[in-house]
Parts: sequence; C-alpha cells; structure tokens
Amino acid sequence: MNIRQWIEPTFTQGGFGLEEENQRVTPEGFLAQTDHPFGDDPVLDRDFCESQLEIITGVHHSPRELVRALGNKRLEVARFLAKQQAPELLWPFSNPPYLRSEKDIRIAQFVGEKAEKTAYRNYLAGKYGRKKQSLCGIHFNFSYPQAFLDTLREEGVSADQIYLNLAEKLLAYAWLIVALTAASPLMDASFEGGRPGESLAGIYSSYRCSDKGYWNEFEPVLDFDAIPNYLDSMSYYVESGKLYSAAELYYPVRLKPKGTNALDKLREGVDHIELRMLDVNPLRDEGVDPCDLDFLTLLLLYLTAKPKMDLSVMRQRRAMRNMKQAASYPLEEVSLFWTDGKMHPLPELALEILEDMEETLGAHEAIACQMEKIKNPARRYANQILNRYGTDYVGRGLARARELAGVSDGESGAGA
Repeated sequence: MNIRQWIEPTFTQGGFGLEEENQRVTPEGFLAQTDHPFGDDPVLDRDFCESQLEIITGVHHSPRELVRALGNKRLEVARFLAKQQAPELLWPFSNPPYLRSEKDIRIAQFVGEKAEKTAYRNYLAGKYGRKKQSLCGIHFNFSYPQAFLDTLREEGVSADQIYLNLAEKLLAYAWLIVALTAASPLMDASFEGGRPGESLAGIYSSYRCSDKGYWNEFEPVLDFDAIPNYLDSMSYYVESGKLYSAAELYYPVRLKPKGTNALDKLREGVDHIELRMLDVNPLRDEGVDPCDLDFLTLLLLYLTAKPKMDLSVMRQRRAMRNMKQAASYPLEEVSLFWTDGKMHPLPELALEILEDMEETLGAHEAIACQMEKIKNPARRYANQILNRYGTDYVGRGLARARELAGVSDGESGAGA
C-alpha cells in the first residue's frame, strides 16, 4: 500500500472529533459544588462528577479545523462560567486542584430516563473510589476517508478489519503517544491525603496514564483476530462479573460504532476509533496542541500501512505496562520491553520510530516537532509545566484559568 498518497485526502476528508474534560472550579481552587449549568446540551455534557464538564465537538474534516472549533467553544464556556452570579473557572489541568475530601467530588446527577447513569457512577465510586475519576483527559476520535475504505474494500479488506488491526497496533504504540503528549506532572498534595497547597511533582509526567492512574483491577486481554472475537473477549469480562458493562473496560484505545456506544451496535460495524490517553494541555488555550493532532493522524496512517501485529497475551500486557512506564518522569530513566524481545531506552526507541515514520511518510513538521521533544527535554510539556507552575500549582493554575476566561482577578471573584 502506498500510504503517502492518502496523507492529503486524510487531512481533508477524514473524520476528526474531540471530547475534552475539564473541572469547573471556584475562584478559591475547589471543585464547584453547583449543578451542571448547561442542561441537556449535547455538546456540553458531564462525565463522572457533576463538576466535570465534557466538551464534545462535532465531526470535522481536518485536525486544525477541529482544534479551532474546540478552542472557540472552550472560550465561550470559560467566559460564561466566569460571569455567573457565583463565578467559576474552567480548570486547565488534567489533575484536580484542592480536594478537602472525596465528598468534594460530587457524582454527576442524572434524572428521569438517564437516572441509570448516576446509578452506574455510584457503582464506580464504590469500586474504585472517587478521586481517580476526577482526573480529566481528552479523547481523540478518528475515521478514515470513505474513499480509502472503498479502495480497501475493492481489494477484499473490510473496514472493520482495518480498524481492528489499527486498534491492536495502537495498543503496542500507546507508550509513544503518552511520552510525546504527557502534560500532567503536577498535582496538589490533597489528592493523596496531604495538605492543600503543597505540590507533588517529579515522579510522573502523566498521572492518569501511570500505574497509579484509573485502571481496572485486572489486566484485560482482547482478541484482535476478528470483530466477533474482539466483542466476545470484552463480553467475557462482563458476563464473568469483572465488569459492570463494556464501558468499564479502561483501555487506551476503543473501537466505536455510529450512534449509541454499545457492543451490539459495534457488531453492526465500526464507525471510528478512539484514542483515550491524551492529557489536557494547560499550555494551549484549546487544551490540545494542533501539532499533536497532526502527528496522531500521521501515526495512524503509518500504523495502517504496517503489517498486522498479532499481539500475544504477554505482548498485550507488556504494551499496557509500557504505556504506564512512559508516563514516568523523566523519560531518560525509562526503558521499555519492545516487540523484538529486548529492552530499549525510551528516547532511543522513540527516535527510531519517528525516523521510520519520516522515511515512510516523508518529512512533516508534525513529526519534526515530536523529534525535538525527544532530543530536547525542555520542549516536553511536562518540563515546561513544572517550570511554569511547579512552585504554586493551584495558585498559578487559577491565574491561568482566569487568563483563559479573559477576566481579571476581581471579575472572577478571586480571593473572595
């Protein structure tokens, strides 16, 4: 397959979407205790807790167009919250600000036909606790251009199989995405029972993707041979009682159907793939760097062109462990067990893959900027965030939140 010929069509005809989570916080740096202020707006939903706002974009046909749309909506939301009678701010980090106790994390309150969603969240709170579920992230959704899928179909390859193969390869390469996009190296000590106002740093570049992040109590293994096998392997965990539903499978990559996300719907066909390991980036007004989305798009094409991986049970488990290891800080101290059966220092392996991407796809700015992150630690988000916010995580985070809303300290009620 000559994948280069599909680069330009993918960037202009593919399907791209984002779901970005942010906490609503008070001007003093605590999670908001107010009800979700956006009603049943399908673009502005909640995730686990009532204060956890989720901005859901529509489908766009280029990554840059997508980031602009997200940035516009985020600004609109931040300004609205800051101008309420009791002002609130949109917290710009994946990790929460001050937590007095788990009671600060108010479970999302759904009523009527949606009441089951609150019941499910209560189940999660009892099983995993509330704290880890207060962590926020970004999900990146991608679908191939229809012309690409039509061409493959003519060659006897189904869209479902292409997406399934891609999901398997992405599991193996998830560590690379974490290493290049990790942006949550700081948290307030109150998250781990310490005194509010003390910052914890220097262990993780992404807490939510680390071994202390939000994971199942077992190491899931999926069958990537065919869609029925894949769905049966997920159903097994539900039927055996290990999971409440397939939604409880905390996995870095998901295949999604069109419309309602349910296993039965997925049996009818895969519509897109979802990457779930991105941190909210406080260095960007949109919460995500457009260069990273360009890179992810190129990575998806690069992996599409590679042969099927056929990950064994052991290699799947190693892939998950590699991803968690890549969330450590600093990267220079991390080594990974790669598919050749050998241990490799993460920076060396990352550069080797990025260079192969360049050879396969040609020179692209998005690949070059990722290479620079590996070669120069000062270019990594975690390092920049530590330098900018490390001495006062919540205080400087609130200043950044006010900046994002375009309001002064007085307008946001800071210090009240």
